[in-house]
Amino acid sequence: ASSAASAASSAASAASAASSDGGRGGSGDSASSRHVRSSRRSISATPAAASAVRSAAHGRRSLHTRPAPRRAQSRALHGERASAAAVAAYVEDLRGSGVKVLAGGDGPNEAREIARRSRDFFWYSPLLKPQLTGRVADALVLATSEADVVASLAAAVRHRVFVTTRGAGTGNYGQAVPLRGGVVLDMSGLDKIESIDAEAGTIRCGAGVKLCDLEDHARQHGWELRQHPSTRRTASVGGFVAGGSTGHGALLHGGLSEDGAVLGLRVVTAEDQTPRVLELSGRDVFPVVHAYGTNGVITSVELPLARAQAWSDVTAAFPSLDAAAAFALDVANAPAVVKRGISVFQAPIAHKYLEADALMHATGADAPQWDSAHGRDGAMAAGGDARHVAMVQCSPPGVGPVERLCAEHGGLTTRVVKATEAPRPMYEFGWNHTTLHALRADKSVTYLQCVLEPSSALGLLRRVSGEFDPSELLQHLEVVNFGGRAGFASLALLWPKGETGEAANQRLREILSWHEANGIPVFDPHTHVLEDGGMKVTDWAQLGFKRRVDPHGLLNPGKMRAWEEQSATADTSDPRGAFAASYRIADTSAVGGGPNVATSATAADASSTAADSFGTHASSPDSGRRRPRSRLWGEWSTADFAEADLSQAVAVLPLGAVEAHGPHLPLGVDAMHNADLLHRALAALPEEALVLAMPPLDVGVSCEHAGFAGTLELSAETAAAAWCELGACVARVGIRKLVLYNSHGGNHALAEVVARRLRKRHGMLTVLAMNLGASMAPGSACANLFPEDEMRYGLHGGALETSLMLHLRPQLVSTSAAKDFASRAAEQPKDAALQLHAPGFATKTGWLSQDLNAHGVVGAAATLSSAEKGATLARECVESLRKLLVEVHAADVDELLSERPLFPPQGDAGGELR
Repeated sequence: ASSAASAASSAASAASAASSDGGRGGSGDSASSRHVRSSRRSISATPAAASAVRSAAHGRRSLHTRPAPRRAQSRALHGERASAAAVAAYVEDLRGSGVKVLAGGDGPNEAREIARRSRDFFWYSPLLKPQLTGRVADALVLATSEADVVASLAAAVRHRVFVTTRGAGTGNYGQAVPLRGGVVLDMSGLDKIESIDAEAGTIRCGAGVKLCDLEDHARQHGWELRQHPSTRRTASVGGFVAGGSTGHGALLHGGLSEDGAVLGLRVVTAEDQTPRVLELSGRDVFPVVHAYGTNGVITSVELPLARAQAWSDVTAAFPSLDAAAAFALDVANAPAVVKRGISVFQAPIAHKYLEADALMHATGADAPQWDSAHGRDGAMAAGGDARHVAMVQCSPPGVGPVERLCAEHGGLTTRVVKATEAPRPMYEFGWNHTTLHALRADKSVTYLQCVLEPSSALGLLRRVSGEFDPSELLQHLEVVNFGGRAGFASLALLWPKGETGEAANQRLREILSWHEANGIPVFDPHTHVLEDGGMKVTDWAQLGFKRRVDPHGLLNPGKMRAWEEQSATADTSDPRGAFAASYRIADTSAVGGGPNVATSATAADASSTAADSFGTHASSPDSGRRRPRSRLWGEWSTADFAEADLSQAVAVLPLGAVEAHGPHLPLGVDAMHNADLLHRALAALPEEALVLAMPPLDVGVSCEHAGFAGTLELSAETAAAAWCELGACVARVGIRKLVLYNSHGGNHALAEVVARRLRKRHGMLTVLAMNLGASMAPGSACANLFPEDEMRYGLHGGALETSLMLHLRPQLVSTSAAKDFASRAAEQPKDAALQLHAPGFATKTGWLSQDLNAHGVVGAAATLSSAEKGATLARECVESLRKLLVEVHAADVDELLSERPLFPPQGDAGGELR
């Protein structure tokens, strides 16, 4: 979810009592630890300290009462995995209860899906990436109701199987990674919006509801979310509450650890005998908020809402970071300006990584004038790399005051746009989307999360700028409400210096320690351990809560240090008793389902309408009815593309041809069998594979057949431009995986060039697939259908294509006109250096089809063709494509695409080297 600095909210009560002492704990050294313990004791007599202690007791990290950070990893990574026998018994048990479970032994597709849902965005961190890569669950539970969750945890307790809960997998710290195998419990099927109180402004929904759907539903009633992560389009509400902390809207409302940010939760325990469903409200939600699912599994969430605003996005550019930051704080503190978010990007972040010229500043006739006429001594006219950018989202009446404040700070307002009309939502520039955009361009970048407190934010910012060169640290700031005062959450981009990877990682640790030692609390994004990240402390009361609700430590093991070490990470507890008896057991009397199932009627009813896969969307938030989701690009609406999770989506661009295929076959052979095979492969895909076929391009590069009547052709230049532009459209919608599914040999060489251009320009994984390629592979089911010479020389209109058309479109094949069309290339000695035509990279000429045979086709169409062979060929090609699409869908683009070049050019790379 939104990885950013939950300090933004957790310090609300303690910030005003902040000590002026700047000697906070460094890298776990004993002196720093003693200082923090001493500080905790010394402030205990003050009212502010009492508030801080209460915050700590509820898991709200106080900036001045937290223990010194522990950089060393806990023993969590080395715990024993769930046994194979236990997992097998669990799977059988749960399937007997009617719950959908995928097991690793079910097949390669299931194993890939389990592996995919065992990952999150931990690869942001160079420290977490080697630790967590390859850690995969043994099974995947696809829950669609609270009853499924109860059954899953009951079976886990019986068989002692670990359970790691997953929302949408958008966390950055390994929250959803199963460290010790066992089961990943996917909650995305609990996706029903249960109720909204349009008078009071509250909403209740299943944990799997996407935040984008929640926002849209609330806006229909005149409300909106108070805050959400930058992953609003894809993140689930349960994942945000359990694994996130704050995000867009924290400027107005603080973070999730504020009392009242989460009104209520339904939570399933992992207790012996029968798991219970707890209803938590008030401060009793705190042990479960931002606990990574270690203290129970959230099935339902109740949130307060804010009155919806017709937001405007204002972009401003400044000649210095100091001016941009001062402007941001002044806007934040302007009482007459209603604002939802303010982000600041040190130059050249916006220009280099956020496409500022196209997406942040006005374009065309309204483009900003960067010359010195505005009295800015020409500093910003030097180019995008010199422009420090701030973005403000405010209500329309606030635009004027914001523009005037911009001018007062020596800035230039470069665009004002309605938020609904912006080319990219503001929140997708900020928070950890900034890091994501930078990583897509430069895999050597990592990041920091820390807090620049309100009383000294600008001074701390200058201190950091004085210590670190921009080649090692560039500031990205989000303005956050700290107890009613504006400060910064810093999500700086880092390039730690070091000759080796280990040296760079050691430098990263030094940077974190320097910030801590200089009065800048760090919320470490490079650890998977809950308390070590600094966003939550675990007191004895919380540890006791964990012991009650999960006595065997089955829930997301290895993430809570207090459980692993059986010792609280904070010494104090709320004097009123942290989680005494105010929660109640949810009413489960109306629900059947056996002795180990306890759930509410409301949640059980949701199972009949909730979807657990790609195959459906909600027709409306109110109705709960669902309509089939097409696999054809053209059948989606613009709302579908705006709302869908496209992070793993695959686009398929069919490339065909309409050209002469001899006297026996129609001109559209390539386009026809391309369409038929693709349609069959799409129908065979698993439901969860999000694959979209684009409208086919039936006319291709057919210059080799231009001498024959009826051939339609595009020049190579026209075709390449069209394919590249369509690839750019795919990238713009947010899809990073594209398969060029080609059925015509004349397209293939050009398609390979285009695939590389799209990789270079857009950082896309572009896969080139020949639709009959599987039939030509040695050892394939088709290898024995045709003689070697037919496979080598019968490349156009021969036995392969004729057989395929006899199977797919027999009414279009004229068998009486079919002949064995011999290729002149076959008459040449195979050991001759000069070959008229040859497969692959072999030496060959630039032939035209009449050079091979006067009919323009080659191959034994008459004697070696049959519909039966065509059926086998189609089956093999469809399965090959299905398998490819499943693997592309499961692929991690950032893992597959290489690091930046070791020896880059010293000149301008045109911004395309990715």
